[in-house]
Amino acid sequence: MTRRGAGPRGVALVSGGSGAIGEAICRCLHDDGWAVAIGYVSRERAEALASSLHTEEVPSWPVPLNMRDSGSIRSGTAGLLADAGRVDAVVYNGGLSRTAPFVETTEEDWAAEIAINYLGPVLTTHLLLPAMLENKGGSFVGITSEAAKLGDAAHAPYAAVKAALHAFFQTIVREYGRQGILANSVAPGPIDTPMLRYTFNTPEQAEHAIGKLRRLVPAGRLGTPDEVAEAVRFLVSESSFVAGQQISVGGGVSMQ
Repeated sequence: MTRRGAGPRGVALVSGGSGAIGEAICRCLHDDGWAVAIGYVSRERAEALASSLHTEEVPSWPVPLNMRDSGSIRSGTAGLLADAGRVDAVVYNGGLSRTAPFVETTEEDWAAEIAINYLGPVLTTHLLLPAMLENKGGSFVGITSEAAKLGDAAHAPYAAVKAALHAFFQTIVREYGRQGILANSVAPGPIDTPMLRYTFNTPEQAEHAIGKLRRLVPAGRLGTPDEVAEAVRFLVSESSFVAGQQISVGGGVSMQ
């Protein structure tokens, strides 16, 4: 549903926009007619992506947005509103996940997960929601995880905090749904990204683990970043009555 040539259909902010899934989301939304603000920590990659997307009709630009840093969030959102004048959709992508049994996790592990995966999105929502209410509507989408629905051994902080983010979104819908605010989550299962492979010490270990993952997925394969992006696009571009839901993109890892 490309809308190039008609002007942007709205302004979408994507945090963690320069990673594999984030880039796929940015490209998908931009192709669908959204002006895309690419929230970044790594400036070089975000600038390159913005340059590849930007057109006169449908712009794209990088926004410094470190979700662990409240100062960065405040300055980044203020700059976005000053430059764009509005924000219509926010996608919280990216995250942090350490692999360790629960008893080996530290307070620092939990604090880092909470900061980037929960408190950062909560503060960003607090800062941008008033502008959405002024414009009579908007959409928030959080990239959570199947782990948030099922739990995940050796990823206790990640699973718990992603679940908390979805509960927060449900509360936003309860409070502001009548004012046109939508908030939903997309819960990826195993997605084949460089980040997944980098969590292992060697390529051989990665291939062995990914083979085991494939056998656990009823679809028989790992997902792609583009498949996650398409679910986000549906929620942001097409949905007007889906609210407070957590949509799985996991090949049947969880079923409801």
